Amino acid sequence: MSKRRIALAICLTLAACVTGQPLVPPPMTAVPVARPDGSQVTPVVTADQVGEETRVVGLHRVQIDVPRGSEVGQIRKPPLVVCKGGSWGRVLHDEGRYVSRSNEWQDVFHRIVAGHGYRAAGAPDRLFSEQGQEEAEYIFGANIRAIRVEGTLSCDFINARIIGLTGNSTITVEWQVFDPVNRRVIHKATIEGQYQGTTVIPYDTELLVLLAYADSVNKLAADPATRAAVSRKPQRETKPSKGIVAVDGRRPLVRQPISKVAIDTHIDRLRSATVLIEAGAGGHGSGFIVSEDGLVMTNQHVVAGQRFVRVKLVSGRVVVGEVLRRHELRDVALLKLEGVGYPAMAIRETPVRVTEEVYAIGAPQMTDLAWTVTRGVVSAYRPAMPPERLDLIQADVPIHGGNSGGPLLDRQGNVVGITVAGYAMGKEQRNASLNLFIPILDGLDKLGLDLTDPAAYERWRRTAAVE
Repeated sequence: MSKRRIALAICLTLAACVTGQPLVPPPMTAVPVARPDGSQVTPVVTADQVGEETRVVGLHRVQIDVPRGSEVGQIRKPPLVVCKGGSWGRVLHDEGRYVSRSNEWQDVFHRIVAGHGYRAAGAPDRLFSEQGQEEAEYIFGANIRAIRVEGTLSCDFINARIIGLTGNSTITVEWQVFDPVNRRVIHKATIEGQYQGTTVIPYDTELLVLLAYADSVNKLAADPATRAAVSRKPQRETKPSKGIVAVDGRRPLVRQPISKVAIDTHIDRLRSATVLIEAGAGGHGSGFIVSEDGLVMTNQHVVAGQRFVRVKLVSGRVVVGEVLRRHELRDVALLKLEGVGYPAMAIRETPVRVTEEVYAIGAPQMTDLAWTVTRGVVSAYRPAMPPERLDLIQADVPIHGGNSGGPLLDRQGNVVGITVAGYAMGKEQRNASLNLFIPILDGLDKLGLDLTDPAAYERWRRTAAVE
C-alpha cells in the first residue's frame, strides 16, 4: 500500500479529515422527548396544532453562572494528523457571571417551544413590530450553572487546516418561570441538556453549548409541570391596600415643587414619570406619576372596568397598578403602583392660558412609540354645560390613540392637563390638531385629591383610616 493510501486510511479512521463539502450545524428544533414513565412527547406538525391551553410565553434572558477561569472541557487534536490555523487543549470559561443577549438563545427557545405546542412570543421570522407580536404573559429565564464540552478537531487532508470538529456537550440549566402580574417566580426546573455528535460541525465550542441548550429546551417543553404552570391566564392575587383612605373620602396629595426652568433641562425625569398602561385585548394608554409612593393619574377609559393593570416604566420594568378611584363622567382614574421611590410630576395650580406653549408625553398608536414628546399651543377653553363642570382645554399638540391619560405640560414641565380625546379627519383618520385635555385641577377634584404640603400630609397619614 502506498504512503498516500496509508495516510488516507488513517485519516478516514480517525474521522479527522473532511472534503470540501460545506459544514452545516444540526438543526435546533423540537424533537420527540422521552419521559421518565416511558411515554413520549411528540412535537406538533403544523401551526394549527399549537395548543390554546397554554398562555403566551417568552424568554427574557439567559445567564451563564460559571466561575471565571473554570475549565469547561477539552478540544483534542487527532493523532497522526497535522492541523494548522487553530488551537486545541483545555477550554476555559473566560468570563464571570454574565447575561447573554445573543439572539440565538431566543430563536432556539422560540422554535422549540412553539414546536411543542406553546404559544410563543417573539417569532424570529417577524421583522417588524407592526406585524402584531404577542406579548409574553409568562416569562422564562435560564441560568446555566455548569458546562462541559469535549471535541476532536477535523482537518482538511490537502492543506492541513482546521475546518470543524466532532464532539459532545452537557449543560445544567436552572429554568425559572416568572409571573409578571404578581411579580414572582411560579415554577423552577433544573434540566440537563446533552448533545452527542458524530458528524463534523463548524469549529465553534459555543455551538456545542448551544446544541446542548436546545436539548434542555426540548426537555423543558415536554415537562408536564412546566406546561401546567403556564396553562392559565395570570390573575392578580388580591391583598388589602395600605395607606389610602376610603374611595368616598378626600385624600391629600403631596404638592411637588413647581419647576421654574425650561422643560428641556429635565425632560428625562419627566419622561421617567410617564408610564405606559397595558389595557388588555391589545390596547394601551398612558399615565403619569403624581406621588413618590406610586400614585398614577390616567383616563378611566384606559383602565375600563379592570381592577389591576400592567404598567411599564421607561426603564422597561413592568409593575402592577391597582385602580383605586375612578370618575367615569370626567374620565379620570387613580392607580397605585407597587413600591415607593418613584419620580413624581409637579402640578401647576394656575390655569394655562390661550397661546401658551404646551407639551404632551405618551404612546401614540403603538407601545414601541411610548414616551414620545410633542409640542403645540393652547388653542381655546371649551366650557361645559351646567350642572357638571367638565371644561376641556383645546390644544394643537399632536396626539393619537395611545396618548390617552398622558400628561399635558407647560414650558417648565409642570402638569396642566390630562390627554383625553382628539378629532380625526377623513377615511385615514388623520389627526386634525383639534385635541382635548382635562384641566388637571378638575381631574384631581373629581378623584377626591387635595394638594397639600409634606408636613400636613404626614399629619394626615398618622391619623387617617386605611382601606
